[in-house]
Amino acid sequence: MGLLPKLPAPVSVPALSELQRRLLLTNAPSAGAAGSVDPLVPVRADKLHQMGFNDAAMGLGQATPMSGPMDPQEAVEKALLANDASGACQQVDGIMARNEPPSLFFRRAVIFCQIMRKQNDPASLGLDLLRERNDPDQATKDFINLAALANGETKRVPKNIAAPDPLNVALMKTVGMQAPAATGTQPVMPVGAGGSVMIARDATRPLPERVAAAEQALKFGLIPPLELSDLYMQMPSGIADPATAIGMTDSVELRAQLYQAAFRGGAPAQKARAIGAALKKARQRGDYLVQALLYGPLARDIAPSREMSFFAPEAARLLFVTGQSDKGGYWLNTVAANPAAFSRPGEKEGLDLLGRIAGLPGSGDPVGAWAKASGTANPRVDLLYTLMAGLNQPVTSGVVGGFQAAPIIAPGSAAAELVAAASGKRKGEAITLALIGIGGDKAIAADPAILGSALRSLIDLGLEADSRRIAREIAVLAGL
Repeated sequence: MGLLPKLPAPVSVPALSELQRRLLLTNAPSAGAAGSVDPLVPVRADKLHQMGFNDAAMGLGQATPMSGPMDPQEAVEKALLANDASGACQQVDGIMARNEPPSLFFRRAVIFCQIMRKQNDPASLGLDLLRERNDPDQATKDFINLAALANGETKRVPKNIAAPDPLNVALMKTVGMQAPAATGTQPVMPVGAGGSVMIARDATRPLPERVAAAEQALKFGLIPPLELSDLYMQMPSGIADPATAIGMTDSVELRAQLYQAAFRGGAPAQKARAIGAALKKARQRGDYLVQALLYGPLARDIAPSREMSFFAPEAARLLFVTGQSDKGGYWLNTVAANPAAFSRPGEKEGLDLLGRIAGLPGSGDPVGAWAKASGTANPRVDLLYTLMAGLNQPVTSGVVGGFQAAPIIAPGSAAAELVAAASGKRKGEAITLALIGIGGDKAIAADPAILGSALRSLIDLGLEADSRRIAREIAVLAGL
Protein backbone atom coordinates (compact mmCIF):
# COMPACT_ATOMS: atom_id res chain seq x y z
CA MET A 1 0.00 0.00 0.00
CA GLY A 2 2.93 2.31 0.66
CA LEU A 3 5.16 1.30 -2.24
CA LEU A 4 2.86 1.17 -5.27
CA PRO A 5 2.01 4.91 -5.19
CA LYS A 6 5.76 5.62 -5.39
CA LEU A 7 6.11 3.91 -8.79
CA PRO A 8 7.01 6.43 -11.52
CA ALA A 9 4.30 7.33 -14.02
CA PRO A 10 4.09 7.72 -16.91
CA VAL A 11 7.19 5.84 -18.11
CA SER A 12 8.65 6.14 -21.61
CA VAL A 13 11.61 3.73 -21.28
CA PRO A 14 10.06 0.69 -23.01
CA ALA A 15 11.58 -2.04 -20.82
CA LEU A 16 10.62 -0.29 -17.59
CA SER A 17 7.11 0.55 -18.79
CA GLU A 18 6.47 -3.04 -19.88
CA LEU A 19 7.72 -4.59 -16.63
CA GLN A 20 5.72 -2.12 -14.53
CA ARG A 21 2.56 -2.80 -16.53
CA ARG A 22 2.97 -6.55 -16.02
CA LEU A 23 3.55 -6.03 -12.30
CA LEU A 24 0.36 -4.01 -11.90
CA LEU A 25 -1.74 -6.43 -13.94
CA THR A 26 -0.60 -9.58 -12.15
CA ASN A 27 -3.27 -12.10 -11.19
CA ALA A 28 -1.41 -12.92 -7.98
CA PRO A 29 -3.39 -11.82 -4.89
CA SER A 30 -1.74 -9.59 -2.32
CA ALA A 31 -1.02 -10.73 1.23
CA GLY A 32 -3.97 -8.65 2.45
CA ALA A 33 -6.51 -10.22 0.08
CA ALA A 34 -9.56 -11.77 1.72
CA GLY A 35 -11.82 -13.74 -0.56
CA SER A 36 -12.66 -11.62 -3.58
CA VAL A 37 -11.55 -8.39 -1.93
CA ASP A 38 -7.95 -7.29 -2.52
CA PRO A 39 -7.06 -3.90 -1.02
CA LEU A 40 -4.20 -3.44 -3.52
CA VAL A 41 -6.42 -3.62 -6.61
CA PRO A 42 -7.69 0.00 -6.44
CA VAL A 43 -4.12 1.19 -5.85
CA ARG A 44 -2.88 -0.77 -8.84
CA ALA A 45 -5.73 0.54 -11.00
CA ASP A 46 -4.90 4.13 -10.04
CA LYS A 47 -1.25 3.68 -11.00
CA LEU A 48 -2.22 2.07 -14.33
CA HIS A 49 -4.40 5.11 -15.00
CA GLN A 50 -1.48 7.43 -14.24
CA MET A 51 0.62 5.47 -16.74
CA GLY A 52 -2.07 5.94 -19.40
CA PHE A 53 -3.43 2.38 -19.43
CA ASN A 54 -7.00 3.56 -18.91
CA ASP A 55 -8.72 0.46 -20.28
CA ALA A 56 -6.56 -1.84 -18.17
CA ALA A 57 -7.24 0.32 -15.11
CA MET A 58 -10.98 0.21 -15.77
CA GLY A 59 -10.93 -3.57 -16.21
CA LEU A 60 -8.96 -4.04 -13.01
CA GLY A 61 -11.27 -1.72 -11.12
CA GLN A 62 -14.36 -3.55 -12.33
CA ALA A 63 -12.90 -6.83 -11.12
CA THR A 64 -13.00 -5.82 -7.47
CA PRO A 65 -16.09 -5.23 -5.33
CA MET A 66 -14.22 -2.48 -3.47
CA SER A 67 -14.14 -0.17 -6.44
CA GLY A 68 -17.77 -0.67 -7.40
CA PRO A 69 -18.59 -1.83 -10.93
CA MET A 70 -19.22 0.80 -13.56
CA ASP A 71 -22.86 1.19 -14.55
CA PRO A 72 -23.31 -0.95 -17.72
CA GLN A 73 -25.01 1.83 -19.65
CA GLU A 74 -22.25 4.26 -18.65
CA ALA A 75 -19.60 1.84 -19.91
CA VAL A 76 -21.31 1.56 -23.30
CA GLU A 77 -21.82 5.32 -23.58
CA LYS A 78 -18.18 6.04 -22.72
CA ALA A 79 -17.02 3.67 -25.45
CA LEU A 80 -19.37 5.29 -27.98
CA LEU A 81 -18.14 8.78 -27.06
CA ALA A 82 -14.59 7.56 -27.61
CA ASN A 83 -15.63 6.42 -31.14
CA ASP A 84 -15.07 2.82 -30.10
CA ALA A 85 -18.17 1.11 -31.51
CA SER A 86 -16.50 -2.29 -31.34
CA GLY A 87 -15.75 -1.88 -27.64
CA ALA A 88 -19.28 -0.63 -26.98
CA CYS A 89 -20.78 -3.65 -28.69
CA GLN A 90 -18.57 -6.00 -26.70
CA GLN A 91 -20.02 -4.40 -23.58
CA VAL A 92 -23.53 -4.87 -24.97
CA ASP A 93 -22.82 -8.54 -25.74
CA GLY A 94 -21.72 -9.07 -22.15
CA ILE A 95 -24.90 -7.52 -20.75
CA MET A 96 -27.19 -9.48 -23.05
CA ALA A 97 -25.41 -12.73 -22.15
CA ARG A 98 -26.82 -12.38 -18.63
CA ASN A 99 -30.27 -13.32 -19.97
CA GLU A 100 -31.88 -10.52 -17.98
CA PRO A 101 -34.73 -8.41 -19.41
CA PRO A 102 -32.95 -5.55 -21.24
CA SER A 103 -33.72 -1.92 -20.53
CA LEU A 104 -34.95 0.32 -23.32
CA PHE A 105 -31.42 1.64 -23.78
CA PHE A 106 -30.04 -1.85 -24.33
CA ARG A 107 -32.87 -2.75 -26.73
CA ARG A 108 -31.66 0.13 -28.84
CA ALA A 109 -28.00 -0.76 -28.27
CA VAL A 110 -28.55 -4.30 -29.58
CA ILE A 111 -30.07 -2.91 -32.79
CA PHE A 112 -27.18 -0.44 -33.13
CA CYS A 113 -24.64 -3.28 -32.86
CA GLN A 114 -26.55 -5.37 -35.39
CA ILE A 115 -26.35 -2.48 -37.83
CA MET A 116 -22.63 -2.05 -37.18
CA ARG A 117 -22.15 -5.78 -37.88
CA LYS A 118 -24.23 -5.66 -41.10
CA GLN A 119 -26.88 -7.91 -39.55
CA ASN A 120 -29.63 -6.08 -41.40
CA ASP A 121 -32.54 -8.53 -40.99
CA PRO A 122 -32.28 -8.87 -37.19
CA ALA A 123 -31.90 -5.08 -36.96
CA SER A 124 -35.07 -4.58 -39.03
CA LEU A 125 -36.98 -6.97 -36.78
CA GLY A 126 -35.76 -5.12 -33.70
CA LEU A 127 -36.82 -1.79 -35.19
CA ASP A 128 -40.29 -3.16 -35.93
CA LEU A 129 -40.62 -4.23 -32.31
CA LEU A 130 -39.55 -0.75 -31.15
CA ARG A 131 -42.13 0.85 -33.44
CA GLU A 132 -44.87 -1.42 -32.05
CA ARG A 133 -44.04 -0.27 -28.52
CA ASN A 134 -44.80 3.30 -29.60
CA ASP A 135 -42.61 4.64 -26.80
CA PRO A 136 -43.05 8.34 -25.98
CA ASP A 137 -39.31 8.58 -25.30
CA GLN A 138 -37.88 11.15 -27.73
CA ALA A 139 -34.45 9.49 -27.85
CA THR A 140 -36.11 6.26 -29.00
CA LYS A 141 -38.13 8.05 -31.68
CA ASP A 142 -34.97 9.69 -33.00
CA PHE A 143 -33.15 6.38 -32.81
CA ILE A 144 -35.78 4.61 -34.96
CA ASN A 145 -35.41 7.25 -37.70
CA LEU A 146 -31.61 7.16 -37.63
CA ALA A 147 -31.39 3.39 -37.42
CA ALA A 148 -33.78 2.95 -40.37
CA LEU A 149 -31.50 5.19 -42.44
CA ALA A 150 -28.31 3.44 -41.29
CA ASN A 151 -29.88 0.01 -41.96
CA GLY A 152 -30.83 0.92 -45.51
CA GLU A 153 -34.60 0.87 -44.94
CA THR A 154 -35.02 4.48 -46.01
CA LYS A 155 -33.04 7.26 -47.65
CA ARG A 156 -34.83 9.97 -45.74
CA VAL A 157 -32.37 11.92 -43.55
CA PRO A 158 -33.97 13.21 -40.33
CA LYS A 159 -34.06 16.99 -40.30
CA ASN A 160 -33.76 17.36 -36.56
CA ILE A 161 -32.54 15.13 -33.75
CA ALA A 162 -34.08 16.39 -30.55
CA ALA A 163 -32.36 13.91 -28.21
CA PRO A 164 -28.75 13.36 -29.31
CA ASP A 165 -27.74 10.78 -26.70
CA PRO A 166 -24.54 8.73 -27.31
CA LEU A 167 -26.33 6.01 -29.32
CA ASN A 168 -28.00 8.56 -31.60
CA VAL A 169 -24.79 10.55 -32.01
CA ALA A 170 -22.96 7.35 -33.01
CA LEU A 171 -25.66 6.64 -35.62
CA MET A 172 -25.45 10.20 -36.94
CA LYS A 173 -21.72 9.71 -37.52
CA THR A 174 -22.43 6.41 -39.23
CA VAL A 175 -24.81 7.97 -41.77
CA GLY A 176 -22.58 11.01 -42.34
CA MET A 177 -24.67 13.58 -40.48
CA GLN A 178 -23.01 16.36 -38.56
CA ALA A 179 -23.11 15.10 -34.99
CA PRO A 180 -23.57 17.46 -32.04
CA ALA A 181 -22.19 16.84 -28.57
CA ALA A 182 -24.04 13.98 -26.94
CA THR A 183 -26.51 14.76 -24.16
CA GLY A 184 -26.93 12.78 -20.99
CA THR A 185 -23.26 11.93 -20.52
CA GLN A 186 -20.24 14.21 -20.39
CA PRO A 187 -17.96 13.58 -23.38
CA VAL A 188 -14.74 11.76 -22.64
CA MET A 189 -12.00 14.32 -23.01
CA PRO A 190 -8.74 12.90 -24.36
CA VAL A 191 -6.29 14.04 -21.69
CA GLY A 192 -2.99 12.71 -20.40
CA ALA A 193 -1.03 9.81 -21.80
CA GLY A 194 -4.17 7.70 -22.16
CA GLY A 195 -5.90 10.47 -24.09
CA SER A 196 -3.34 10.11 -26.88
CA VAL A 197 -4.73 6.64 -27.64
CA MET A 198 -8.24 8.04 -28.07
CA ILE A 199 -6.99 10.73 -30.46
CA ALA A 200 -4.85 8.29 -32.45
CA ARG A 201 -7.84 6.00 -33.01
CA ASP A 202 -10.38 8.72 -33.77
CA ALA A 203 -10.92 8.51 -37.53
CA THR A 204 -12.77 11.85 -37.51
CA ARG A 205 -9.61 13.77 -36.63
CA PRO A 206 -7.00 15.04 -39.12
CA LEU A 207 -4.41 12.38 -39.95
CA PRO A 208 -1.35 14.41 -38.81
CA GLU A 209 -3.01 14.94 -35.42
CA ARG A 210 -3.66 11.19 -35.13
CA VAL A 211 -0.07 10.39 -36.07
CA ALA A 212 1.34 12.77 -33.47
CA ALA A 213 -0.95 11.24 -30.86
CA ALA A 214 0.09 7.71 -31.88
CA GLU A 215 3.74 8.70 -31.47
CA GLN A 216 2.94 9.86 -27.94
CA ALA A 217 0.96 6.69 -27.22
CA LEU A 218 3.79 4.45 -28.43
CA LYS A 219 6.23 6.45 -26.32
CA PHE A 220 4.39 5.30 -23.20
CA GLY A 221 3.82 1.75 -24.42
CA LEU A 222 0.06 2.22 -24.89
CA ILE A 223 -0.16 0.93 -28.47
CA PRO A 224 1.87 -1.60 -30.47
CA PRO A 225 4.45 -0.27 -32.96
CA LEU A 226 2.39 -1.64 -35.84
CA GLU A 227 -0.39 0.84 -35.07
CA LEU A 228 1.92 3.82 -35.53
CA SER A 229 3.55 2.32 -38.62
CA ASP A 230 0.10 1.87 -40.21
CA LEU A 231 -0.67 5.55 -39.62
CA TYR A 232 2.73 6.57 -41.01
CA MET A 233 1.93 4.63 -44.19
CA GLN A 234 -1.41 6.46 -44.56
CA MET A 235 0.31 9.86 -44.63
CA PRO A 236 0.88 11.48 -48.04
CA SER A 237 4.18 10.40 -49.54
CA GLY A 238 6.77 13.10 -49.98
CA ILE A 239 10.27 13.74 -51.20
CA ALA A 240 12.14 13.46 -47.92
CA ASP A 241 15.72 12.75 -48.97
CA PRO A 242 17.61 10.82 -46.28
CA ALA A 243 20.77 12.65 -47.29
CA THR A 244 19.27 16.04 -46.41
CA ALA A 245 16.66 15.03 -43.82
CA ILE A 246 18.97 15.81 -40.87
CA GLY A 247 18.95 19.47 -41.83
CA MET A 248 15.20 19.62 -42.41
CA THR A 249 12.68 20.86 -39.85
CA ASP A 250 11.39 17.94 -37.81
CA SER A 251 7.69 17.28 -38.33
CA VAL A 252 5.10 14.52 -38.37
CA GLU A 253 5.20 14.61 -42.16
CA LEU A 254 8.98 14.16 -42.30
CA ARG A 255 8.92 11.28 -39.82
CA ALA A 256 6.21 9.54 -41.84
CA GLN A 257 8.06 10.06 -45.11
CA LEU A 258 11.28 8.62 -43.71
CA TYR A 259 9.42 5.58 -42.42
CA GLN A 260 7.76 5.12 -45.82
CA ALA A 261 11.16 5.36 -47.51
CA ALA A 262 12.60 2.74 -45.14
CA PHE A 263 9.58 0.46 -45.50
CA ARG A 264 9.29 0.69 -49.29
CA GLY A 265 12.97 1.13 -50.12
CA GLY A 266 14.02 -1.31 -52.81
CA ALA A 267 17.81 -1.48 -52.62
CA PRO A 268 19.29 -2.27 -49.19
CA ALA A 269 21.42 0.87 -49.29
CA GLN A 270 18.34 3.03 -49.93
CA LYS A 271 16.48 1.44 -47.03
CA ALA A 272 19.54 1.76 -44.76
CA ARG A 273 19.98 5.47 -45.47
CA ALA A 274 16.34 6.16 -44.61
CA ILE A 275 16.63 4.21 -41.36
CA GLY A 276 19.87 6.00 -40.48
CA ALA A 277 18.35 9.43 -41.11
CA ALA A 278 15.22 8.62 -39.09
CA LEU A 279 17.21 7.40 -36.10
CA LYS A 280 19.56 10.38 -36.15
CA LYS A 281 16.51 12.65 -36.02
CA ALA A 282 15.15 10.49 -33.20
CA ARG A 283 18.34 11.00 -31.16
CA GLN A 284 18.05 14.75 -31.70
CA ARG A 285 14.46 14.64 -30.39
CA GLY A 286 15.33 12.31 -27.52
CA ASP A 287 13.01 9.45 -28.50
CA TYR A 288 15.50 6.99 -29.99
CA LEU A 289 14.19 4.04 -27.96
CA VAL A 290 10.66 4.57 -29.25
CA GLN A 291 11.72 4.82 -32.89
CA ALA A 292 13.94 1.77 -32.43
CA LEU A 293 10.78 -0.28 -31.87
CA LEU A 294 9.65 0.72 -35.37
CA TYR A 295 12.89 0.36 -37.25
CA GLY A 296 14.36 -2.73 -35.57
CA PRO A 297 12.30 -5.15 -37.71
CA LEU A 298 13.23 -3.26 -40.90
CA ALA A 299 16.96 -3.32 -40.13
CA ARG A 300 16.84 -7.03 -39.36
CA ASP A 301 16.16 -7.76 -43.04
CA ILE A 302 19.25 -5.90 -44.31
CA ALA A 303 22.24 -8.20 -44.81
CA PRO A 304 25.55 -6.99 -43.30
CA SER A 305 28.36 -6.41 -45.81
CA ARG A 306 31.46 -4.26 -46.19
CA GLU A 307 29.67 -2.31 -48.92
CA MET A 308 27.15 -1.26 -46.28
CA SER A 309 29.82 -0.06 -43.84
CA PHE A 310 28.25 3.43 -43.73
CA PHE A 311 25.24 1.86 -42.01
CA ALA A 312 27.12 -0.52 -39.69
CA PRO A 313 27.33 1.65 -36.54
CA GLU A 314 23.63 2.55 -36.71
CA ALA A 315 22.62 -1.02 -37.51
CA ALA A 316 24.72 -2.46 -34.67
CA ARG A 317 23.28 0.01 -32.14
CA LEU A 318 19.71 -0.60 -33.31
CA LEU A 319 20.02 -4.38 -33.25
CA PHE A 320 21.76 -4.41 -29.88
CA VAL A 321 19.08 -2.27 -28.23
CA THR A 322 16.24 -4.33 -29.73
CA GLY A 323 17.72 -7.58 -28.44
CA GLN A 324 19.28 -8.94 -31.64
CA SER A 325 22.80 -9.08 -30.23
CA ASP A 326 24.26 -11.73 -32.56
CA LYS A 327 23.31 -9.86 -35.71
CA GLY A 328 24.39 -6.56 -34.15
CA GLY A 329 27.78 -8.11 -33.41
CA TYR A 330 28.08 -9.31 -36.98
CA TRP A 331 27.42 -5.80 -38.26
CA LEU A 332 30.09 -4.46 -35.94
CA ASN A 333 32.65 -7.07 -36.95
CA THR A 334 32.18 -6.54 -40.68
CA VAL A 335 33.53 -3.01 -40.36
CA ALA A 336 36.06 -3.53 -37.55
CA ALA A 337 38.89 -2.96 -40.03
CA ASN A 338 37.33 0.19 -41.46
CA PRO A 339 37.77 3.05 -38.96
CA ALA A 340 36.25 5.50 -41.45
CA ALA A 341 32.82 4.05 -40.70
CA PHE A 342 32.86 5.66 -37.24
CA SER A 343 32.19 9.37 -37.08
CA ARG A 344 33.19 10.28 -33.52
CA PRO A 345 35.83 9.30 -30.96
CA GLY A 346 34.91 6.26 -28.90
CA GLU A 347 31.98 5.21 -31.10
CA LYS A 348 33.48 1.82 -31.95
CA GLU A 349 34.41 1.18 -28.29
CA GLY A 350 30.96 2.33 -27.19
CA LEU A 351 29.31 -0.16 -29.51
CA ASP A 352 31.62 -2.91 -28.26
CA LEU A 353 30.48 -2.05 -24.74
CA LEU A 354 26.82 -1.98 -25.76
CA GLY A 355 27.28 -5.40 -27.32
CA ARG A 356 28.65 -6.76 -24.04
CA ILE A 357 25.67 -5.32 -22.16
CA ALA A 358 23.36 -6.83 -24.79
CA GLY A 359 24.84 -10.28 -24.14
CA LEU A 360 27.83 -10.79 -26.43
CA PRO A 361 30.75 -12.64 -24.83
CA GLY A 362 34.00 -10.80 -24.16
CA SER A 363 36.75 -10.07 -21.72
CA GLY A 364 38.76 -7.16 -20.38
CA ASP A 365 37.38 -3.79 -19.41
CA PRO A 366 35.07 -2.48 -22.17
CA VAL A 367 34.00 0.50 -20.04
CA GLY A 368 37.61 1.55 -19.55
CA ALA A 369 38.33 1.14 -23.26
CA TRP A 370 35.36 3.32 -24.13
CA ALA A 371 36.26 5.92 -21.47
CA LYS A 372 39.82 6.15 -22.76
CA ALA A 373 38.71 6.52 -26.37
CA SER A 374 35.89 8.99 -25.74
CA GLY A 375 37.39 11.01 -22.86
CA THR A 376 37.65 10.12 -19.18
CA ALA A 377 35.62 13.19 -18.17
CA ASN A 378 32.44 11.51 -19.39
CA PRO A 379 29.96 11.62 -16.47
CA ARG A 380 28.39 8.29 -17.45
CA VAL A 381 31.42 6.10 -16.71
CA ASP A 382 30.23 5.10 -13.23
CA LEU A 383 26.77 4.33 -14.56
CA LEU A 384 28.14 2.00 -17.23
CA TYR A 385 30.32 0.16 -14.71
CA THR A 386 27.20 -0.26 -12.59
CA LEU A 387 25.30 -1.76 -15.52
CA MET A 388 28.08 -4.30 -16.07
CA ALA A 389 28.10 -5.20 -12.37
CA GLY A 390 24.31 -5.49 -12.29
CA LEU A 391 24.51 -8.01 -15.12
CA ASN A 392 27.09 -10.02 -13.13
CA GLN A 393 29.96 -8.84 -15.34
CA PRO A 394 31.93 -6.73 -12.81
CA VAL A 395 35.17 -5.16 -14.01
CA THR A 396 37.72 -2.91 -12.32
CA SER A 397 38.78 0.22 -14.12
CA GLY A 398 42.41 1.04 -14.64
CA VAL A 399 41.41 4.28 -16.30
CA VAL A 400 39.31 6.26 -13.86
CA GLY A 401 41.03 5.88 -10.56
CA GLY A 402 40.39 2.19 -10.14
CA PHE A 403 36.61 2.50 -9.84
CA GLN A 404 35.21 -0.81 -8.65
CA ALA A 405 31.86 -1.67 -10.19
CA ALA A 406 30.34 -3.01 -7.00
CA PRO A 407 28.93 -0.05 -5.05
CA ILE A 408 28.72 -0.66 -1.32
CA ILE A 409 25.22 -1.45 -0.09
CA ALA A 410 24.73 0.28 3.26
CA PRO A 411 22.67 -1.58 5.88
CA GLY A 412 19.13 -0.22 6.06
CA SER A 413 19.39 1.52 2.68
CA ALA A 414 16.87 1.22 -0.16
CA ALA A 415 19.33 -1.07 -1.94
CA ALA A 416 19.57 -3.32 1.13
CA GLU A 417 15.77 -3.45 1.36
CA LEU A 418 15.61 -4.48 -2.29
CA VAL A 419 18.24 -7.20 -1.89
CA ALA A 420 16.43 -8.57 1.17
CA ALA A 421 13.13 -8.75 -0.73
CA ALA A 422 14.74 -10.57 -3.65
CA SER A 423 16.62 -12.96 -1.37
CA GLY A 424 13.37 -13.74 0.43
CA LYS A 425 11.70 -14.43 -2.93
CA ARG A 426 9.12 -11.72 -2.26
CA LYS A 427 8.82 -11.21 -5.99
CA GLY A 428 6.17 -8.49 -6.16
CA GLU A 429 7.84 -6.41 -3.46
CA ALA A 430 11.29 -6.81 -5.02
CA ILE A 431 10.13 -5.82 -8.51
CA THR A 432 8.29 -2.82 -7.10
CA LEU A 433 11.36 -1.69 -5.17
CA ALA A 434 13.52 -2.21 -8.26
CA LEU A 435 11.25 -0.07 -10.44
CA ILE A 436 11.06 2.67 -7.81
CA GLY A 437 14.82 2.63 -7.36
CA ILE A 438 15.59 2.80 -11.10
CA GLY A 439 13.23 5.75 -11.36
CA GLY A 440 11.54 5.36 -14.74
CA ASP A 441 12.56 8.13 -17.13
CA LYS A 442 15.20 9.33 -14.63
CA ALA A 443 17.05 6.00 -14.84
CA ILE A 444 20.39 7.47 -15.90
CA ALA A 445 20.43 9.45 -12.62
CA ALA A 446 19.66 6.39 -10.44
CA ASP A 447 21.82 5.68 -7.39
CA PRO A 448 24.49 3.14 -8.52
CA ALA A 449 23.93 0.86 -5.51
CA ILE A 450 20.18 0.71 -6.18
CA LEU A 451 20.56 0.31 -9.96
CA GLY A 452 23.09 -2.51 -9.67
CA SER A 453 21.05 -4.24 -6.97
CA ALA A 454 17.89 -3.90 -9.04
CA LEU A 455 19.42 -5.54 -12.11
CA ARG A 456 20.94 -8.39 -10.09
CA SER A 457 17.71 -8.92 -8.15
CA LEU A 458 15.69 -9.21 -11.32
CA ILE A 459 18.10 -11.86 -12.57
CA ASP A 460 17.84 -13.73 -9.24
CA LEU A 461 14.05 -13.69 -9.60
CA GLY A 462 14.20 -15.30 -13.05
CA LEU A 463 13.80 -12.07 -15.02
CA GLU A 464 17.17 -11.98 -16.75
CA ALA A 465 15.70 -10.94 -20.10
CA ASP A 466 14.03 -7.95 -18.45
CA SER A 467 17.20 -7.05 -16.56
CA ARG A 468 19.34 -7.12 -19.68
CA ARG A 469 16.79 -5.17 -21.72
CA ILE A 470 16.62 -2.49 -19.04
CA ALA A 471 20.43 -2.30 -18.95
CA ARG A 472 20.88 -1.91 -22.69
CA GLU A 473 18.15 0.75 -22.93
CA ILE A 474 19.75 2.73 -20.10
CA ALA A 475 23.12 2.35 -21.83
CA VAL A 476 21.71 3.90 -25.02
CA LEU A 477 20.16 6.72 -22.98
CA ALA A 478 23.62 7.25 -21.49
CA GLY A 479 25.07 7.83 -24.94
CA LEU A 480 26.33 4.53 -26.30
